Amino acid sequence: MEQKQVLFAGIDDGHRDTKIVLSNGSRLVIPSRAASGVFNKISISGSTSGNWVYNTEDGPFTVGDIGTSEFTAYDEYPFSAQNRVIVAHALRQFDLPSNVEIHGVSGLPLKRYYIGNTPNKAVISRKRKNLMKGDVAGADGYIPPIISRHDVMSEGIAAWVNQILVRQPSGKLDFDKERVKRRMALIDIGGRTLDIAVIRDWELDGDRSTTEDIGMINIVKDIRERLFHRFEGIEVTDEQVDEALRTGLIRLWGETHDVRALVEEANKAVVNKIRSTIKSCLQKSHDIEQVTFLGGTSQYLERYLQGWFRNQVMAEDPVFENALGMLKFAEYKMGGVAA
Repeated sequence: MEQKQVLFAGIDDGHRDTKIVLSNGSRLVIPSRAASGVFNKISISGSTSGNWVYNTEDGPFTVGDIGTSEFTAYDEYPFSAQNRVIVAHALRQFDLPSNVEIHGVSGLPLKRYYIGNTPNKAVISRKRKNLMKGDVAGADGYIPPIISRHDVMSEGIAAWVNQILVRQPSGKLDFDKERVKRRMALIDIGGRTLDIAVIRDWELDGDRSTTEDIGMINIVKDIRERLFHRFEGIEVTDEQVDEALRTGLIRLWGETHDVRALVEEANKAVVNKIRSTIKSCLQKSHDIEQVTFLGGTSQYLERYLQGWFRNQVMAEDPVFENALGMLKFAEYKMGGVAA
């Protein structure tokens, strides 16, 4: 019988993107997109289709090139079959051997993780059990790696863990005691939520920490609405919105249209909401050692965020900052050195 190999994983399974970092050094990010049912798309070139179908206890889901996917910005998403399928599909991209099992950590927004100052045990338990359910299987016979251990931590705090847990040359993780003592503000602008966490010496400052429903999904929604009104009531696809975000251009009816001004307006509208929320929460910031912006939306909006605080920085790896902290927490809590 083949011996099991354990890999630790940081699983940042957000509402817009899913980021995973493994203890073997591998990492990836995929869109958090899946649609219920089976989508039939045939490649006439003979290449592999861009769709993958997965079966679950709640029915089949399709991941990949599906045009317009189903909404993930709902409260039940972290406990859903849709979430399980997207995480399983992300793990599939690593092409791991069949004897690998995952010991992983994922996250929840601050306000979902805590009720007041107390961890929300019921929600945390549901999140833990969801990814360990083991009901996802590819319609082509693919079996995802088993997630045999799974813990959950608060997003934002995961980024703090990434900063204060330092890897030694031996691979062992140790706490940087000086960093632990410094008061840090972590501002995580993600797909659905804005998390603000102010932490010092293992204590979360509840008065200056919060979660608000503001993120990239708001920008996307705004762009869709603006495109709908500008172009005769069309419903654009996910692919068209992604192209508009990346290039400021969109292809409609075989023609290229410049929508840079429209995208800029949508960006600024959401940035203004983000700024007012952050400034309201961090009215007093002179005692904070460093304000760190992180998250994929922080990276996308970086040019708008300049100069908000005298001591602000962009995280070294803003997209993966939470996932890296989750990976370190998995290794430290569950025991072991990176594979």
